[in-house]
Amino acid sequence: MKTKLAALVAAAVLTGAPLALARQGTPGGAPTNITSSPATLSPAQRTALLEELSASMEDVKTASGRFEQFSPDFTTTSGTFALSRPGKVRFDYDDPSPLLIVSNGTTVAMQDSELETTDRVPLGSTPLALLLDDKLDFATEAEIVDVSTQGGNAEVTLRDPDGEMDGTLTLLFSGPEHTLIGWRTLDSAGNLTQVALHDVVTGKKLNPRLFIVKDFDDE
Repeated sequence: MKTKLAALVAAAVLTGAPLALARQGTPGGAPTNITSSPATLSPAQRTALLEELSASMEDVKTASGRFEQFSPDFTTTSGTFALSRPGKVRFDYDDPSPLLIVSNGTTVAMQDSELETTDRVPLGSTPLALLLDDKLDFATEAEIVDVSTQGGNAEVTLRDPDGEMDGTLTLLFSGPEHTLIGWRTLDSAGNLTQVALHDVVTGKKLNPRLFIVKDFDDE
């Protein structure tokens, strides 16, 4: 049961909720599709770029903003997020979606207000563990499928090294400061989901209560 629940939360996190954040707001809409040919990176350049991308994400200790999700069935959903490194994040979908996902630094809760259910799994069993780490290291904590740069942008495609999560996750970075502007996921059936981040504010003090979720029976 726990394995099944962990897979469910991992799937929701990968395809339905933001895994990280941008340093600055970006216009609404799908992440930019880059059409120029990717630059060929030497092993040294690849390593250096991964370190820069990790450092860029680590530098953001708190953030809040909005996200838009573009699903394989061509539907669009949106919501708000708040993040506090290490380990804490809240993804709150706009109506009519009933989903709320919150990590308190130890466990990830997925709450459905329509069903009045709250399921929890260890943070370490979800992809959030990597992206909420305050000492992020792509090279040692994930299987890196591809690293590329195109037209001033960078992409990193990751896969679960244990093979427990389906498909791949590609993080999309923009500009010389490597701002994370969104990501896309591709499952084994070829279903593509994209997420764009915008209206992001960083460095703001966040209410600790944002990262607490009570069961419906406790309310």
